[in-house]
Amino acid sequence: MFTSFEEMPVTLSVEQAAEALSISTVSLYKLIKKDKTFPAVNMGRRIVIPKENLKKWLDNKVNN
Repeated sequence: MFTSFEEMPVTLSVEQAAEALSISTVSLYKLIKKDKTFPAVNMGRRIVIPKENLKKWLDNKVNN
Protein backbone atom coordinates (compact mmCIF):
# COMPACT_ATOMS: atom_id res chain seq x y z
CA MET A 1 0.00 0.00 0.00
CA PHE A 2 1.19 3.47 -0.80
CA THR A 3 1.40 5.99 2.01
CA SER A 4 1.18 9.06 -0.24
CA PHE A 5 0.13 10.11 -3.72
CA GLU A 6 3.72 11.01 -4.53
CA GLU A 7 4.86 7.43 -3.81
CA MET A 8 2.60 5.99 -6.49
CA PRO A 9 4.13 5.09 -9.85
CA VAL A 10 3.16 7.23 -12.86
CA THR A 11 0.74 4.51 -14.01
CA LEU A 12 -1.11 2.07 -11.80
CA SER A 13 -2.11 -1.47 -12.57
CA VAL A 14 -5.76 -2.37 -12.08
CA GLU A 15 -4.77 -4.10 -8.85
CA GLN A 16 -2.89 -1.02 -7.56
CA ALA A 17 -5.70 1.35 -8.54
CA ALA A 18 -8.30 -0.88 -6.90
CA GLU A 19 -6.23 -0.93 -3.72
CA ALA A 20 -5.87 2.86 -3.80
CA LEU A 21 -9.65 3.23 -4.24
CA SER A 22 -10.36 0.59 -1.57
CA ILE A 23 -12.43 -1.54 -3.94
CA SER A 24 -11.97 -5.01 -5.39
CA THR A 25 -10.32 -5.57 -8.75
CA VAL A 26 -13.60 -7.09 -10.00
CA SER A 27 -15.42 -3.87 -9.03
CA LEU A 28 -12.79 -1.79 -10.79
CA TYR A 29 -13.04 -3.84 -13.99
CA LYS A 30 -16.83 -3.31 -13.88
CA LEU A 31 -16.33 0.43 -13.33
CA ILE A 32 -13.90 0.63 -16.26
CA LYS A 33 -16.44 -1.11 -18.51
CA LYS A 34 -19.44 0.93 -17.29
CA ASP A 35 -17.97 4.44 -16.87
CA LYS A 36 -16.40 5.60 -20.12
CA THR A 37 -14.94 8.64 -18.31
CA PHE A 38 -12.75 6.43 -16.09
CA PRO A 39 -9.11 7.05 -17.11
CA ALA A 40 -8.12 3.50 -18.05
CA VAL A 41 -5.64 3.10 -20.90
CA ASN A 42 -5.13 -0.10 -22.88
CA MET A 43 -1.44 -0.89 -23.27
CA GLY A 44 -1.48 -3.97 -25.43
CA ARG A 45 -3.30 -6.62 -23.40
CA ARG A 46 -2.79 -4.70 -20.17
CA ILE A 47 -4.89 -1.91 -18.65
CA VAL A 48 -3.10 0.89 -16.79
CA ILE A 49 -4.43 3.95 -15.02
CA PRO A 50 -2.34 7.15 -15.05
CA LYS A 51 -2.26 8.39 -11.46
CA GLU A 52 -2.77 12.07 -12.38
CA ASN A 53 -5.83 11.21 -14.47
CA LEU A 54 -7.20 9.01 -11.67
CA LYS A 55 -6.87 11.91 -9.23
CA LYS A 56 -8.64 14.30 -11.64
CA TRP A 57 -11.42 11.75 -12.26
CA LEU A 58 -11.91 11.20 -8.54
CA ASP A 59 -11.87 14.96 -7.79
CA ASN A 60 -14.49 15.44 -10.49
CA LYS A 61 -16.70 12.67 -9.02
CA VAL A 62 -16.41 14.15 -5.53
CA ASN A 63 -17.17 17.71 -6.66
CA ASN A 64 -20.21 16.84 -8.80
